[in-house]
Amino acid sequence: MCGIAGLTGATPETLDRMRGLLRHRGPDGQGRFLCDRTGVGLAHTRLAVIELTDAGRQPMLSPCGRWAIVFNGEIYNHAELRADLARRGHAFRGGSDTEVLLTLLAEQGVAALDKLVGMFAFALLDRDSGEILLARDRVGIKPLVWAPLPGGGLAFASEIRALATVLGVDLALDPVALSDFLACLYVPAPRTIHAGIRKLPPGHWLRWNPRQRSAEIGRWWAPRFGGGRRLSTDAAVEELMPRLRAAVRSCLVADVPVGCFLSGGVDSAVVAALMTEAQGRGRVASFTMTFTEPAYDERAEARAVATELETVHTELPASADLAGGLERMVAAFGEPFGNPTALLIGELSRLARQHVTVALVGDGGDELFAGYPRYRGGLWAARWRRIPRFLRRGLIEPAVALLPESQSGRHTLRRLREFVAGAGQDTAEMYAGWVEYFTPAQRQALLGGALPPRPIADLLRATGHRHALDAMQETDLLSFLPGNLLAYGDAMSMMHALELRLPLLDHRLIEAVGDLSAATRFAAGPKTLLRAAGRRLLPAALIDRPKRGFNPPMARWLRQELAPLVAERLVPERMARLGLDWAGVAPLLAEHRAGRRDLSLPVWALLVLDCWHEGLCR
Repeated sequence: MCGIAGLTGATPETLDRMRGLLRHRGPDGQGRFLCDRTGVGLAHTRLAVIELTDAGRQPMLSPCGRWAIVFNGEIYNHAELRADLARRGHAFRGGSDTEVLLTLLAEQGVAALDKLVGMFAFALLDRDSGEILLARDRVGIKPLVWAPLPGGGLAFASEIRALATVLGVDLALDPVALSDFLACLYVPAPRTIHAGIRKLPPGHWLRWNPRQRSAEIGRWWAPRFGGGRRLSTDAAVEELMPRLRAAVRSCLVADVPVGCFLSGGVDSAVVAALMTEAQGRGRVASFTMTFTEPAYDERAEARAVATELETVHTELPASADLAGGLERMVAAFGEPFGNPTALLIGELSRLARQHVTVALVGDGGDELFAGYPRYRGGLWAARWRRIPRFLRRGLIEPAVALLPESQSGRHTLRRLREFVAGAGQDTAEMYAGWVEYFTPAQRQALLGGALPPRPIADLLRATGHRHALDAMQETDLLSFLPGNLLAYGDAMSMMHALELRLPLLDHRLIEAVGDLSAATRFAAGPKTLLRAAGRRLLPAALIDRPKRGFNPPMARWLRQELAPLVAERLVPERMARLGLDWAGVAPLLAEHRAGRRDLSLPVWALLVLDCWHEGLCR
């Protein structure tokens, strides 16, 4: 795990500056290479995980001297690839996966991508032609951003802040990206908040041609659901168990200590159980974050799993100053990012790094195994639309509107009303309404003018699926997962030089689940297949528990610890600097302060925007 950067027309000073801004990603070593033939420079910071000797240093050149690479990530099947390459006459200087990747790319070009199992972002330079190849892993676990330079040049890096220092990169605010951020609380690829910086989307490559001085982008992999194979739950799990085991065992390859994050959920419990199966009882290190607020604390559930598996379990208390990490979080992303769970991952990573260098996590389980409540909502909506319209409009909707509110049932009633309001729309608009945080009307009030299209609705339509579950899961794997969960997982763990590995996002597992019918995947509701697999590894009582989620107490934070920050930053003159109309902000703040409904995430998003803009203007 590392930080990478590079550009055409490089100077040592620019490379050193970019590399310095990525130092946190790789505290174990740094290097740079400036090609005198092409003027292309490559920079690297290293977190040593596989091949700890100098044989794993980067930038790495091929034995013939033609190829140079900088690589961030892990190729889990590097040993098998190495053996195959050796049989074909290739020799190796060390045991690094970087050397295997370089050899395979030099031999096969982009066709090599299909053979890789793992997470990666890399840049390969052909020193003869000056061509640069960038590529990103299938689901977007590792980040890669790029920017066109004046005169047709190219710059790239693991993080936006390294690119932002390069002369000629356009840092103007992208108004469409701002609208997308307000909708999603992240900026979906390929945009970033800066007009001149782009994310390379997951499963894509970029080839820069030095003669034409232009970049070509292509897709080499995409998730696909709706395969249509209908199996019993037992039969499906029988097929998936070997793939689950292989995915976890792949993620254990390392020359440094490896542990796992353990919450009260089924995802991390299955990962921990399979780690224990592979390594033995008493040999797996597990980590759980604890809170003083009972509603957010999962130590009892995590402790029960740890006790059952006999892991070496450590409970890590959340810092009392966790709510004050806004500026650190914004700096880690280099653009506005509004999911406050990032603060928790950052703190958990900081504490766990004192014990291990690598941690396995259960991220991706909700997207792959249909764990979110919205998936059930999408299936219910399809049935709702079969009810005659006159009954829906004339009887059911008015009855729901008249239901009395109670303190205990307020959340359920709000969800019911949201469902009734959106379920009559087409699947794309309905889904966008459920996952967006600022509604189109709120964004219109904040931004004025004509709103750009809804990014999630357009993405869902582009999947082409008729079945709601296929369309929603595929959309989440294309945007919500890489743009949100994987983005904060990488940014906040690498801020503390901790490598996170995600076995549930092994592409072989994704392809196997996607090949099953929606009816198979959702036979008994959310996470049908993962729960069934979990029951083969752990007592049912530890698996069949309601989903709780890993979230901070934002509503309380914003009314207590962060209330002075809200009062200081969310004021008319500061919002005007962001191009936001105070007439759109004031009603949100009034409702938040009155406590009529939970608007903590939109309020937090405005704080993030202000903090990001303040840092940009320094």
